[in-house]
Amino acid sequence: MKLAPVRRADRILMILLIAADIITIPFVFMLTWVLRTLIFAGNLPEFHHQLNLYLLALPLVAVLWIFSFARAGLYRPKRHLGSMGELQQLLKAFIYLLVALMAVSYLVRMEYSRLILFMFIGISIPGIALSRYLARKIAHVIAPVREAPRILIVGTGEVAARVITALRRLPGKAPELAGVVTSTTNEKALFEDVEIVSSLDDIVETISRLNVDEVFFAAPELDRSRILEIISLVENTEVHYRLVTDLFEIALGVTDVDDLAKLPIVEIGYGEPGALHRITKRFMDVAISSVLLLVLFPLMSVIYLLQLIRKNGSPVFSQKRVGLRGKEFTLYKFRTMKPESDEYEVAPISMIDSRVTGIGRFLRRTSLDELPQLFNILQGDMSLVGPRPEMPFIVDKYTSWQRHRLDVKPGLTGMWQIMGRKELPLHDNLEYDYYYIRNQSLMLDFTILLRTIAIIFKGRGAY
Repeated sequence: MKLAPVRRADRILMILLIAADIITIPFVFMLTWVLRTLIFAGNLPEFHHQLNLYLLALPLVAVLWIFSFARAGLYRPKRHLGSMGELQQLLKAFIYLLVALMAVSYLVRMEYSRLILFMFIGISIPGIALSRYLARKIAHVIAPVREAPRILIVGTGEVAARVITALRRLPGKAPELAGVVTSTTNEKALFEDVEIVSSLDDIVETISRLNVDEVFFAAPELDRSRILEIISLVENTEVHYRLVTDLFEIALGVTDVDDLAKLPIVEIGYGEPGALHRITKRFMDVAISSVLLLVLFPLMSVIYLLQLIRKNGSPVFSQKRVGLRGKEFTLYKFRTMKPESDEYEVAPISMIDSRVTGIGRFLRRTSLDELPQLFNILQGDMSLVGPRPEMPFIVDKYTSWQRHRLDVKPGLTGMWQIMGRKELPLHDNLEYDYYYIRNQSLMLDFTILLRTIAIIFKGRGAY
């Protein structure tokens, strides 16, 4: 039997899981309706609602269902969940769904039966568990992959030992440990009874030579820039990379984290979403930016007029930045610094910076200076979410892995904004951008947008 590439198998599994959910929704609802109106009707209070009222709501239920399941991470194939892992995710997803359905019911002022709602959720749990089990079986028939992936461990310390022990204890068929790569000088032949196959300098060749499926970077002392450089040099795009680190630990709400040996195992994804993702993201960019421009146009007009009155130069500041595939474009912002300031000077890192104007301090603190970039989004030079656009002279100094930052459109907000904002210089946040690029999803975009709004209201890190 020919084994399918892991990425293709993952894609097929995701499609089948979504299809299983969509098929399960009407089936579970009809079973709920029959139980409520026929089988248990005599033992429950009278019920006079029409079936059409609920059938009309089913499409919205399906949308909220898919959103809740995606939010709980149920459409991302995970290979290291424990036996209770998916059940915990299912319960979390149904909590999201229940809250969302109750909120929508309240907002539309429709009196839906709460009993039917709770019955629907209760029946859905075993129903969806069965349908997803069948979906996985079908996916394995359509696109079988190696059940025991070949895993390469980077590191020879305590963390690497814990990862190896945990991998050996996984339920089912244990993964095949292809070898260990040492990140330091090590003359031993074995580590935890696993062969040391190379040093870090030869890891790219080793990954290809040993036909590795997954790489665990379990060496906390290893510089993250070195890790990202290694990933960018490996030609085989089917390899999974997992990083044992606390770098993203405070952002667990926006990352895909496997719990292995009580360590945060962060998957560094593939970074090549399909055409559907790009089309949907562009539609979302145009729709949201258009609405925001309509709503905020009076505020933007007031800011523009105030800038004119104060005579601190042109109200709108423009600057050359580098975007998708290295293409330069003109970025727009409301002016916040005095006109005599060099346009390519380092951005302020303090509210008392003498270069910032009075109104500029307010605009920077509230992030209102960024509003003109909504026009950049409509023009297609930027997106709502993505890496921040960098200046050309800094891009000229990028290393090979750093240039991957140009593989996607720059964004109005992104991971580095919600993680550190301006406590860190823009060019020191490339690791966050690289992570975002390799883990792109609409769900991640929505999460970043929501967290950005919260941070703006708090005013954290905005100078």
